[in-house]
Amino acid sequence: MSIYPTPRLLALLALGVPGAIGIGLFAPQVWAWVPLVTTLLFVLAVLDGVFAPVAQGLSFHLVLPKTLGVGSERDVAFVARFSAWRLPRRLELRLGLNRLLAGSVYDRKLEKADDKGFHGKLKLKAVARGPGEVDAAYLRWTGFLGLVYVQKKVALDARVTITPDLKGVERDASDLFSLDNIYGVRVQNQLHNGSEYHALREYDASQDHRRIDWRSSARHLKLLSREFQAERNHHIVLAYDTGRLMGEPLAGLKRLDRAIYAGLLLGYCALKIGDNIRTFAFASKPYHAAPMMSGTQAFEVLKHQLSGLDDSEEESNHTLALADLNAKVGRRSLIILFTDFIDEVSAELMLESLNRLSKKHLVLFVAFRDEVVDNLMDTVPAQPEDVTRAVFARRLAVQRERVFTILRRQGIEVLEAPTEDMATAIVTKYLALKRADRL
Repeated sequence: MSIYPTPRLLALLALGVPGAIGIGLFAPQVWAWVPLVTTLLFVLAVLDGVFAPVAQGLSFHLVLPKTLGVGSERDVAFVARFSAWRLPRRLELRLGLNRLLAGSVYDRKLEKADDKGFHGKLKLKAVARGPGEVDAAYLRWTGFLGLVYVQKKVALDARVTITPDLKGVERDASDLFSLDNIYGVRVQNQLHNGSEYHALREYDASQDHRRIDWRSSARHLKLLSREFQAERNHHIVLAYDTGRLMGEPLAGLKRLDRAIYAGLLLGYCALKIGDNIRTFAFASKPYHAAPMMSGTQAFEVLKHQLSGLDDSEEESNHTLALADLNAKVGRRSLIILFTDFIDEVSAELMLESLNRLSKKHLVLFVAFRDEVVDNLMDTVPAQPEDVTRAVFARRLAVQRERVFTILRRQGIEVLEAPTEDMATAIVTKYLALKRADRL
């Protein structure tokens, strides 16, 4: 327990200095009262600390969830009780959090709730995946005169496992994934929008005339058209770069965490449709290559695989990783690559490897839009340094756009969307490729 002055006491002492100087200059006959008033103020501060509510017998209980999705906020309840008969009028609370957790900037000053103590809620936000820890709670209150603080540190051993935001995946998937969104309005038999031959039916005016089977029509002496159903065994590969650049924050979360969230959302929808999913990860070299999975129950396996990925300080080796991926994936697949680069010089080797990979597979290159660079270009310069930053930001943006142009010329799909809409944009692009029979 520690006791120290409040801003009120410091303000009174600060105001006393010019007051004492003024009295000494304009009313020296009463200057003898200045030391007495100062001494009285110190005595009041000491008495305020002596008679302040004591911290002996203070108990603190915090209710943490077992898991917390990265990027999400959760209200956590707490109870602070005093065993002494003197209770503070107000209580301030702050939690000792590790780097994976962040506390809210409000709801920390709480009025007294009842005669036994305080209870309320705080907001916790997960900023990165891993084991979140709350090692202590720092509580402080003032004396009855508000001149001193009494602070008490209560040791805690509370832990929460921070995982990908699975509730957000289920929420977004329920909005995105429906047979109406994927196959169109005729959803009862999932026909007419795929590429796999299903059956013949008599032609009517509501059908596309390009589907008429002329040989069968001549044989049966009436117009017959082909029906197609959605193909359900496409192969999708989620390739993750977990190098140094993917550990950089983007709008409060790491690029890798946002990529994992997008992969979970896409995997949920793809497995529901009937496609197959596999994962691949690399940094300086490939270190994760899972077999192909299918069925809705495989989402649990996909969740554990992606939750185990973590960023490293190593530089990414795209040449080695993409060559290894090309050798391991035999059947033509949709390869969704989550990676990042700084400029066209650093992306030169990546372009060559992607060119070889695109000759066999359909590659979707996910580009993370850097809002920091965009803000530097859009901000009106106020100082010479701002002009320099804007020029370099513009140069980086032009070089990135040149890389995207080269990728598109190679037949690679490039997806660049706002950070918050990246996950839904990937699923929308996947469904568009599936409708166009490009998988």
